[in-house]
Parts: sequence; C-alpha cells; structure tokens
Amino acid sequence: MRCLLGLVVMVCLSSFAQAVELLGTPQVQVTPTSATLSWKTDVACGTRVHYGFSADKLEQKSEGPVTAQHEVTLVNLKAGTVYHYSLGSARQRLHSATFETPGASSAVVAPSPSPAPSRKSILDQVIGLLGADEKPAAKPPTPPTQPRAPPTHQTWGRMETLQDHFVRHGPDFQSRTADDYAAQAWLFLQRAKQGQLPMKWDDSEGTLRVFDPQTRAFAAYNREGRTKTFFRPGNSSYWQRQPGRPISNLPF
Repeated sequence: MRCLLGLVVMVCLSSFAQAVELLGTPQVQVTPTSATLSWKTDVACGTRVHYGFSADKLEQKSEGPVTAQHEVTLVNLKAGTVYHYSLGSARQRLHSATFETPGASSAVVAPSPSPAPSRKSILDQVIGLLGADEKPAAKPPTPPTQPRAPPTHQTWGRMETLQDHFVRHGPDFQSRTADDYAAQAWLFLQRAKQGQLPMKWDDSEGTLRVFDPQTRAFAAYNREGRTKTFFRPGNSSYWQRQPGRPISNLPF
C-alpha cells in the first residue's frame, strides 16, 4: 500500500513539474545593443532567459517576475552579432532559438515615393467640385518633428550602470526598455540646449544638471553631454540644493 501511495505522489509531482506550457511563438525585438524577448505561458511561473554566442554556451542569464505575461530586456549586446538563447521558467526551458542584433550604422531605406500630382492641380479640382463661392478648408500646420535619439551607447555615460538606472527610474517616465529610457534622457538634454529648462554647471565635478519645474524631472550629464542619471526626485527642494552655478548656454 505504501509503495502504491508513493508511486501516486511521484506521478503527481511529475505532472506539476511539466504543467507550464508555452502559448504561441515568443516575440523578439532588437536594437544594435539590446533585445526584448516576450512570451506567454498557460500559468504564472518564473521568468528566465539564458543567452550567449553559441547554443552550448548560454553563459549569461536575465530574470523577471512570476507572471504569465513574460518580458525580458537584454542590454549591453554587441551590434551585428548572432545570439543563441533559451527561455522559460526557473525550472523549465520552453523555447530555444537565435536572434541577430543589427549593425550600429544600419538604417532602413524607405522606398522612393511615386510622383504625386501638383498642389495646384489638386486645388483646382477641389474648387471645381465645391463651386466658385466655396473654398477648401485650410490645411492644419504640420507639428514640428521630434529629433531622433542616437544609439544608446553614444548618449549614456557608463553602459554598465544603465540597467540599474532603468530598473529604478524607468517607471518614472513610463519607459518600456532601457534604450527608451536613455533616449528620453537625451531628449531632455535637447530641451535644455534650446533654453527651455534651467541648468547648473558644476566645475568641480564637470557635471551639468538640468531640472524641469513642471514635471519635476532631473538629469545629470558629464563633460561630453552623456547621461549620468535621470529621475524624478521625491524632495521638492532637491534642485535648490544641487551644487553648481546657473547657466544659459552649455559649456560643451
């Protein structure tokens, strides 16, 4: 009787160990220096990704919370490189594959547009349809385009600190990835360059500090204009207590 009971327990434990199943195909989004892997499982479980340069040497690891909607961002990757990876829970590997990061200088070339009719001919046709006494509605002004941030390794000061800053402060700005967080910090500096935000320059540390009184966002940059940190202080007097002399033009 004991042997039979022990066999039943072993079968049940084995069944639980194999209970996690992958739903659909995992998705991978890559940049020259990062990759975001996302997948779903039928039940909540741990989140883990092993990766490396060959299938038999997945020596690096990244983990996430217990959930059924899994997402892991791998950072500090090499541009133009093929990576092997496996993903799953802490106890079970559910999927193995590869991805390749694009080269740092790669760019998507848009196809040449087809020749369009002239603006005058279009207006003449519209006026003819509306009648001589009616005029077409004025076209709304095109909003200014936001500058595109350079690759993260060109805007962030010390890449080894990026993931830690992203984990602690990325939620302050609803950043989806570490690269998105770094790009927001770079755009924050561009607003300062245009005179939209107050700045302080600290000669002793070679640090530029920028603050937005409206959103309470704060950032610090090194002598090359690369980000050191970007977050929202909890103390209302944080900016007033920061060292440095107020400036209107960047020192670099």
